[in-house]
Amino acid sequence: MVRSMTGYGRQEDSRGTARLTVEIRAVNHRYSEIQVRLPKAWSMLEDQVRKLVSQYVRRGRVDVTIAIDGKSQAASAIDIDWQMAEQLVSLSRTMAERFSLESPLGVKELLLFPGVIHTKETADDHDEVAEWLLDQVRTAAIDLLSMKEAEGKQLYADLSSRLAQIQAWVAELQQLAPMGIEEHRTRLQQRLGEWASQVPFELDLARVAQEVAFFADKSDISEEITRLESHCLQFAKQLTASEAIGRKLDFLLQEMNREANTIASKANYLPIAHLAVEIKTELEKMREQVQNVE
Repeated sequence: MVRSMTGYGRQEDSRGTARLTVEIRAVNHRYSEIQVRLPKAWSMLEDQVRKLVSQYVRRGRVDVTIAIDGKSQAASAIDIDWQMAEQLVSLSRTMAERFSLESPLGVKELLLFPGVIHTKETADDHDEVAEWLLDQVRTAAIDLLSMKEAEGKQLYADLSSRLAQIQAWVAELQQLAPMGIEEHRTRLQQRLGEWASQVPFELDLARVAQEVAFFADKSDISEEITRLESHCLQFAKQLTASEAIGRKLDFLLQEMNREANTIASKANYLPIAHLAVEIKTELEKMREQVQNVE
């Protein structure tokens, strides 16, 4: 299936006071490259996010941006260091007695003392939020894939249509190839006839046949036509392949263009030259489209 390399996927979801937004942008690139931007508190999930997105992208540069607004960057629970609190209370009473202080350390002051109270992440809540985040990434990746496949259908239709036109022109070339040789034979005989009318000489039919044979060998495009036909068939086959095909299609177009150039250079028959130019023009249009194929 043909897929476009460009696409966009987005997913938003809320959980409690937290709001999660996932955006995935894909653009043309020679290889597969996935960049992930996560909140610092969740940077440990970068590899999992990249691996997950890679299941939906075969080639191209992909930027994954994940934002979490509100609380629950990671779920937390309040924890008290009772050992430190007991030590502080004991010291407070000792100091109050020794220095005749009116009141020992109060609860408010104790809670504000650094290290007495702190928050800690709970493993269960952390895993739940991580699973939630990855689920939203998967949904955004599916949205991206849907857009890439929709554009891929358009690319497939365009490339198939242009390929069919090239195949039709190749069939015309097969019919025109012998006509070019026959035209050369006729033109050569006409010229010799004109010369003979001005300066009488005996027409050497063997030499004429030799000259025509030389021309036929020099202008023979049968091999180029055969290779061009083969490349067209390979191109059509690749359009239905399940793996990434963009680079293979680009290679085939280069080879097809090479054959068209050779045909154009050998052409001594105007209709063949015109068809070679038409084929080269169509191949260039196809190559522009293939640059966006995954």
